Amino acid sequence: MPYISDSPSTAETHYSTQVSKILSIISAFRHRSVNVPDRFADFVPQLVKQVADTVSKKEPVRFILPAFPFKAPAEDNKSKILGSLPDKAEEIALQTLDGFADSIAEIYEGGAIVVIVSDASVYGDLLQVSDADAFAYQEELRKLASSLGLKHLEFVRPGTLAGIISKGTPTLEEYSAQIQQTRNLLDGALAQDVDPSGDENVQATSKHYDTALPKDRNSEDSKTAMLKRGKAYAKLIASTSQSSIRLSIHESNNVGKITLDLFPPSMNPNFLTPWHGAVAVLADASVRVVDASTVDRNKFDVVTNGEGRPWLLREKSDLFDWFGMELNFEPLYPCGMLVKPKAGHGPYKFEHVNMKRVRRLALSTAPLLLRGFTMEIQKEVFRTKAGELGEIQMWPFGDILEVRENGSLNMNNVLTNESMPFHYDGVFRTAKDEKTGEVISVPPLFQMFRNRAADQQVGGLTLFSSSRNMLPLLGQDTIQLDELRKLKWKTFTAVNDAFGGDELVLPFIAPHRETGADTFRFHEPWPASKCIGANSEPTIVEVAGLPVAEGQALCDKLTTLMYDRRVTYHHQWREGDFIFNDNATTHHTRTAFESGHRELWRVHVN
Repeated sequence: MPYISDSPSTAETHYSTQVSKILSIISAFRHRSVNVPDRFADFVPQLVKQVADTVSKKEPVRFILPAFPFKAPAEDNKSKILGSLPDKAEEIALQTLDGFADSIAEIYEGGAIVVIVSDASVYGDLLQVSDADAFAYQEELRKLASSLGLKHLEFVRPGTLAGIISKGTPTLEEYSAQIQQTRNLLDGALAQDVDPSGDENVQATSKHYDTALPKDRNSEDSKTAMLKRGKAYAKLIASTSQSSIRLSIHESNNVGKITLDLFPPSMNPNFLTPWHGAVAVLADASVRVVDASTVDRNKFDVVTNGEGRPWLLREKSDLFDWFGMELNFEPLYPCGMLVKPKAGHGPYKFEHVNMKRVRRLALSTAPLLLRGFTMEIQKEVFRTKAGELGEIQMWPFGDILEVRENGSLNMNNVLTNESMPFHYDGVFRTAKDEKTGEVISVPPLFQMFRNRAADQQVGGLTLFSSSRNMLPLLGQDTIQLDELRKLKWKTFTAVNDAFGGDELVLPFIAPHRETGADTFRFHEPWPASKCIGANSEPTIVEVAGLPVAEGQALCDKLTTLMYDRRVTYHHQWREGDFIFNDNATTHHTRTAFESGHRELWRVHVN
């Protein structure tokens, strides 16, 4: 969706291209409410001017988000959350915000920053949350962001915006005094009257309070007090952060502020915030954000983190029972799961892992990463375990591929150090249909990797893009799922030592061969200009039945979605890692690397 004309007659510059790309990222990440009309298009002209001014100065694009006040107070001994401190829900939310900003940094050298300004001082006293609880929550939130290595987030207290306090970490006593000063300002010089009747966004926030506020604090007087404080707070932000783009966690029409979902939409169908919910891993290994007060605790375990703090809920299931192994099952962001020994246990021998459990779990969540398991460095051991997973698929080179730089085996760009397109393995592995005689694609169901060695500090990442996360993002800015279901794509790459040489016509949406779920099938178009290695060949991709330009535009939009940070897990290999990946549910790619030895063993299984 270009926001600045790309007509050749305008001689569009690198500068204007960056503005357009930044606006497209903001547009893609915005939340479209089912309750409030989306009027983002009305806000675009103002955003273009604001972003263009920032880019012309080569400054970071700054966003400001009032959020993360404290965990919601309990009601009638029922709590929506697991504890008073940040947990897995906050972790995912912070990763989502950092990914949003990093997406801009990837295409704009000035980068982007999301400033999180806590609204604890705005609402804490109205909801009877102690300053001590809010203070502890804020400090732990900062520690969490630091431990995750998030580079695009800043934390600011409301009093700092008002000039009441300086940057830095106050004591609890200083914090309480500063909070009171901030409230005095909001209730005094910045006080605002509120009339929800003429403002869609205020109406949406008022409706949010109907369900978010405890019943004993859900009177009209309480809501009015909350709305008045919120409006005064908005005035403070607007007057002190004029160069920043306002973000919001409340449903809105996306004019004046942009509403973001703090989770990948597939995880959060009820649009909850981290401080009003908890992360739950369900029996099928899917991840949801839930109101913890609605969960049957007899069916769920509360999983703690390394510090013994309540971290997430996990539904009881034999998927997580690995026959005596004491393991943690931690959701990866934004897709997949990490399985590793609990503290004080392991390492366990990979030879002892039950591959039927692995297969079931890998069909439920992809990629499945095993870390902290040892294996003798023998291909026969690897081969035996692969055979326990399923039927091994053979290739001209055999069963186990050593994925490393190797110019003697021509497999396009697979055995090079250059970047690769998003693809699924085996798309160009073909056979003749026994009934029709037609040449068909016969990709494997699973990839099984073991990392022999990978010491890249920069590059060499493997990216896994999930259909489960991508399909919910399809819509008016790309294409509706039902429309994509009707289309097919044509593809070709030259023959090499392992695959290629046949033109294929394939559906974009195909049922998973075991689960029946919708899966997205595609290969990122890869022109000759991106081919670097001596064996590298382009991959031609077109949309069958569409004019070339229209098909290319659709391919570009789908490719962009595959790289979306809410869709794709970025994996930095560690020595000894095992990954089991559902090749039908995901696509994968590799980023380029320049130095260091990188070697994976890979086998395909059906």
